[in-house]
Amino acid sequence: MKIKTLGEFLSMLKQKNLVLGYSIDDISKNAPVEYISYNSTDVKEQTLFICKGLNFKNEYLEDAMEKGAFCYISEKEIIADVPHIIVIDMRKTMSEVGAMFYDSIWNDGLQMIGITGTKGKSTTATFVKAIMDDYCKSKGEKEIGFLSGIYTYDGCQKVKAKKMTTPETLQLHKHLSNCVENGCKYLVMETSSQALKYDRTAALHYKVAGFLNISEDHISDREHPDIEDYFKSKLKIFSQSEIACVNKDMEAKYLDSVLDEAGSKCKKVITFGQTEEADYYGYDVTSTPSKLNFKVKHEGGVEDIAVSIGGFYNASNALAAIAMTRALGVPFENIKNGLANVKVAGRMELYQMSNKHVDVIVDYAHNKLSYQTLFENVKKLYPERKILLVFGCHGNKAYNRRKDLGELANIYADKIVLTEQDPGTESVTDICNQIKEYLDSDKPVVTIPDRGEAIAAACEMIEDGWVMVIAGNGADGYQKRGLTYVELPTDGERVQEYISSH
Repeated sequence: MKIKTLGEFLSMLKQKNLVLGYSIDDISKNAPVEYISYNSTDVKEQTLFICKGLNFKNEYLEDAMEKGAFCYISEKEIIADVPHIIVIDMRKTMSEVGAMFYDSIWNDGLQMIGITGTKGKSTTATFVKAIMDDYCKSKGEKEIGFLSGIYTYDGCQKVKAKKMTTPETLQLHKHLSNCVENGCKYLVMETSSQALKYDRTAALHYKVAGFLNISEDHISDREHPDIEDYFKSKLKIFSQSEIACVNKDMEAKYLDSVLDEAGSKCKKVITFGQTEEADYYGYDVTSTPSKLNFKVKHEGGVEDIAVSIGGFYNASNALAAIAMTRALGVPFENIKNGLANVKVAGRMELYQMSNKHVDVIVDYAHNKLSYQTLFENVKKLYPERKILLVFGCHGNKAYNRRKDLGELANIYADKIVLTEQDPGTESVTDICNQIKEYLDSDKPVVTIPDRGEAIAAACEMIEDGWVMVIAGNGADGYQKRGLTYVELPTDGERVQEYISSH
């Protein structure tokens, strides 16, 4: 990675028409930029510091300067007598600065798979990683890089994710650069609508893009104003991709637009689904709570697939993973091995109580489409059993979920425990009361704000022969309370604690 001068960064930003003004003397122009950061706790000597975010405070810049930052980029002047560049669009600026600093080495050094969709991104990404790891192992290569809402892996370190599906731009660029330098040949990542809309992924070229599904979600004043904006943002992935893999089972009102956009932007379009016309057609799907089987028909014949995770709906995620890895030339032998041994934390995790005839399912489902799919699956797996549901809704965003999830809970659950789900600065009780507005007045429901206490209470109150579903958190071991993420046991750990003590 070649070290560039501050003057070179300034020239590049001028060429991109992003500069409103600047104050940099000749000495500073010729100074090397040895690091870039927007986090005042992550600053080294000769750092070019980026001032971004609604909650940015001037003292962050002052702290960064004390630690070694020598110039800042901002959308307004903060400290006049310090070298600075004022820009018109901070998000585009971060993408351009990061790409220049790291030489965009990921576009040559990695074959990247980007996955977008309203639900199933984490599971599908994990399926892809399991397949590609088996493939790379067979070739004597390192396991692939990974970026998801579950964890990240850069060829050296595996780190638990902190809620953001796709990291902020500079974190993303640093991760991709590390993957290349640590010897990864491939990377799979979840690509959120927010990342696409706000240019976090603008500097990336995907070898393969997977479009799983679309339904109304993330609609709020902090995310997308409407479904049209949400959909348009997701479609942007095709403009930076070579091969598109599209779910043929998608709602008809979206499918034609997805196929048209993919066809106009990508060199090749591959389809998958439980529709005979799909290039990878899945059928004869059977499932138990802990295993999934189906056949897949493709141009070369028919293959029997076994997946070591239950759930009828995971056939769609597995088909997506098959289509994307086949697009990279992966043999079915590696696909079968990967899926037969894959483990997905927080997705259809099954626990069985020893003191009662009760199965407990921990799942990450947290929006309308994933809830509907989850409960249709639970009803297929346990047709005669009643359901106790533990769930909540996010604070400060996606306000439509309170109505959507409340209505679905009212249909499918026989008893409900409402609790926290990353409430942020909102009151848990207020959020739960809003959900209650969409429940029947005679529906048995209790509100317990603390998630751990709610799960413990649910384990105590559930009746013999029922099924408990704990939705929303999956394998996440924290809650956003106020502006801080508080580390806590996962939902599965809470259930196992109860089982062990009984």
